[in-house]
Amino acid sequence: MKRDEIARYAYENVPFYVDLHKNGNSWEDYPVIDKKTMLIHMDSVFAPQYMGDLFANKLERVLTSGSTGECFEVFWKKSHIMKSLIPLWDKRKRYYNISPDDRRCYFFTTKIVDGRELQIEELDYGLGFSKMDLCEKRVLAIYNLNPRWMIVQPSMLILLTTMTKKHGLPPLPDLTYIELTGESITESARKSVREFFGCEVASQYGCYEANSIAYECPYGGLHVMSENVFVETVGEDLCITSLHNKVMPFIRYKIGDKGKVIYEHNCPCGSREPVIDLQKARQNDWIYHADGTVSHSDLFCNIVDKINLSLQQAILQYQIIQTDYEEFEVYIVINEEEDDLEIQTMFVTFYEKYQRKSKFTFYFVDYLYPSEKTGKFAWFVSKVKERRIL
Repeated sequence: MKRDEIARYAYENVPFYVDLHKNGNSWEDYPVIDKKTMLIHMDSVFAPQYMGDLFANKLERVLTSGSTGECFEVFWKKSHIMKSLIPLWDKRKRYYNISPDDRRCYFFTTKIVDGRELQIEELDYGLGFSKMDLCEKRVLAIYNLNPRWMIVQPSMLILLTTMTKKHGLPPLPDLTYIELTGESITESARKSVREFFGCEVASQYGCYEANSIAYECPYGGLHVMSENVFVETVGEDLCITSLHNKVMPFIRYKIGDKGKVIYEHNCPCGSREPVIDLQKARQNDWIYHADGTVSHSDLFCNIVDKINLSLQQAILQYQIIQTDYEEFEVYIVINEEEDDLEIQTMFVTFYEKYQRKSKFTFYFVDYLYPSEKTGKFAWFVSKVKERRIL
């Protein structure tokens, strides 16, 4: 099996895995690892044979701060990325008639090219927009693009829908498909989006460590992308093994979500690939302001990304709690040799570039732990929202 091949490769070639050792002959004898363990051993998770590509700037570099609040870099060889994405594009075409050259709209948290932070990324097949300032001008830019499809987080899509209605704009005329990723969505919200835009809506479940993990068929089954990942459950935890990334292999890696893998099913789409039943999936929140406006909480992901790019991965983990309008508590785990005052200054400076002056109280801690109730780590919490609901 492909999973066994990549596991043998990792345990023979990557120092982190070589030091772990396998404790028997079966698949279950490979240790289960989590992001905390990877963070601690950051210097040894990279395959030495790709060091030349790293220094020659031939590798793709991705920061994974966005969803869990734990920050580290993932490196890919470009050819490995292409292999990992082929199954996803096959299913997009088969299920929803979407091809790589179709015009698309997408949203990103942080993209820095040649030292410059992008607000809009222009590509041959579409436009990418920063989530930091989705203003009326950018909504109109999406209409001028007239995309055939878009890939977007549910919370961002709901905001886009609200702004579209507010400005009296009709649904996008050529839009035939919306792909949801990164967060869970209620059935009522999904129905509202489908009715408003009048197009197909499907979910993709993935992560930067492996790319696509599962994809929703037209009948609602979230099927495992078996050509790209091996997925299993250990207790209630979902664990993945990436089948293509040899630069930084992830073997029996605890992804941070809970759920179960259903092997026996009769999905009407005809696929026999396992189905994932996600439980307590990640869900972003909003930053609430006193004037009634909101900002996407990915603003903080953008800030952490930029600090880590400037200071060579200074922040390992973080959590932001909005305690009142324009008041925040910031909990940060940093490398020992970093200057916490410099990080505080950069954090506030970057935030105020996008938003009004606010009060930040910083706490530098050794580690941040998941919620005892949910088993999840919420990297952003707005107590203002909770107070509003009450």
